[in-house]
Amino acid sequence: MLKPPNPNKPMFQIVPDLVKRIDAWVCVTCPNPILDMDFRDEISIKEYGVSGMCQECQDRVFGEPEEEDDFQDW
Repeated sequence: MLKPPNPNKPMFQIVPDLVKRIDAWVCVTCPNPILDMDFRDEISIKEYGVSGMCQECQDRVFGEPEEEDDFQDW
């Protein structure tokens, strides 16, 4: 289940307009709506709970995940 960031965190207290975006389920850094089906994995969902960023913004900030090889290194 997708949980919004805690609006009492210092970051959101410094910039109160971000709380309005969180309450409206909008990314804090872009106009994208926040939908749980848009997140890639559990780590991305947890990051939303920390930063309020959508998957697209998380990818811009942290980079997209690398594809795993189909073989193992022995």
